[in-house]
Amino acid sequence: MRAFRQVGEKQLPNPVLYMAWSPKRDLIALANTAGELLLHRLANFQRVWSLAPNENTGKEITSLAWRPDGKILAFSVGDTKQVVLCDAEKAEILHLFPVDCPVSCMHWIEVQSDGNTLSPSSDSEDESSRFLPKLPTLPKSYSSSSKIFSEEKSDEVTNLLGEVRFNILVVGGPSGFVELYAYGLYKIATLKGISGTCRSLCLSSDLKSLSVITEIRATNRNSEIQYIQLDTGLLSSCLPELTRMARKFTHISTLIQYLRLSLTCMCEAWEDILMQMDLRLTKFVQEKNTSTQVQDEFLELLLWGHASPELQALLMNQLTVKGLKMLGQSIESSYSSIQKLVISHLQSGSEALLYHLSEVKGMTLWKQKFQPLGLDPAAIEDAITAVGSFTLKASELLQVIDKSMKNFKAFFRWLYVAMLRMSEDHVPAELNKMTQKDLAFVADFLSEHFSANEELFDRKGKYFNVERVGQYLKDEDEDLVSPPNMEGNHWVTFVQQSTQLKGKDCFFLFIIYTRWPL
Repeated sequence: MRAFRQVGEKQLPNPVLYMAWSPKRDLIALANTAGELLLHRLANFQRVWSLAPNENTGKEITSLAWRPDGKILAFSVGDTKQVVLCDAEKAEILHLFPVDCPVSCMHWIEVQSDGNTLSPSSDSEDESSRFLPKLPTLPKSYSSSSKIFSEEKSDEVTNLLGEVRFNILVVGGPSGFVELYAYGLYKIATLKGISGTCRSLCLSSDLKSLSVITEIRATNRNSEIQYIQLDTGLLSSCLPELTRMARKFTHISTLIQYLRLSLTCMCEAWEDILMQMDLRLTKFVQEKNTSTQVQDEFLELLLWGHASPELQALLMNQLTVKGLKMLGQSIESSYSSIQKLVISHLQSGSEALLYHLSEVKGMTLWKQKFQPLGLDPAAIEDAITAVGSFTLKASELLQVIDKSMKNFKAFFRWLYVAMLRMSEDHVPAELNKMTQKDLAFVADFLSEHFSANEELFDRKGKYFNVERVGQYLKDEDEDLVSPPNMEGNHWVTFVQQSTQLKGKDCFFLFIIYTRWPL
């Protein structure tokens, strides 16, 4: 009998707590005492990548597990009570979710049915790709703050997490804490009645039994190790339904994150440039000595062509003709970017989310097959209603953007001409023609937006709220200012007067109208 021969050695800067060998490649994952996750190649033990602890994950890694195909590495974090899924290729965090207890062990298995590995499409009947177009890729110019999905792969996330053979991640912790997650994403079971801290887990590939080794600490500091085998035949008997529901959840969770990233891009497109007019007007009020209202001074300039010395100093010295032109272009560009994101990303994602939730609602109605999964019809109905309300709010935002673009274009066009006249510069002929309708439009804009609001100053340190789009993008518990007026809308009146359409689902007709007006 020959002895084992050492083939390599590597000095590491920190002690290693956990190791896990990739099931498909010559890779080994290491978790050390510094909270780092390291990936080394076994052939020469060279480091492939390292993932340092951060505020999103945590510093205390407590267990590791590879997805059976070797493409995703799961690790648990004790100080933040989270499970994190990491892309083994690029060390990117793909998904994380909270757990009730710190995880002490994990096991990830690929499910088999009747001795054969379950294929991605087997019994799932997921035909969403036939009816839903691919979501547009999120703009690469925006540096999203989210760490869940990389922007350039936003349309490939479902392939990465869902278009694989059906698999289940089992996690265990103290006080008999055991949970099962399909695809490492969708919680399908929580086990109760187990005593002690889980030290090892093993779910059979046919889902019929779960073996658990637990440690029970006694008062005399001695530990008792016990082996428990649980019958999980319910999972095996509901495997087709479980697979379909898990894949549907993967689509839903992906779409929710896609919408979050879209909102992040919209906020970055909005940026502080749209607040410049508010801030400059506030500074003007604080520095002016007269008691005249700001809107009165602008109206006097509009009607008589005369500006007070203070207003003229604001326009010519602080704002300047060149600065006004640049500000107008920046605002128009920001509004245009937000508008495109709402139409191509937010509304497309909402419609896809509504499609998948409607399919889940259909599953709840098929009680013979899906009732054992514990789907809550009322919760799903509430989710559908929430998505419908979100879609309506996106349509409302488009109307506010359209109105704001028209308002600012008319206002900046008039103010640009007025400032050219103040500086005695040549006014182009195409800009020098203002009809009575144009004057009335600018006058209404000044009257509505240019009145100082003392309450606004007390809360936010400024008097004005000329810009109205940002209120939809800020996370604040305040009522919206000047939402679109629905009075006289023919579709709204029709729905309100129809006895057949009255009820909580009647807004879907209005969604059709706002997206595709007849």
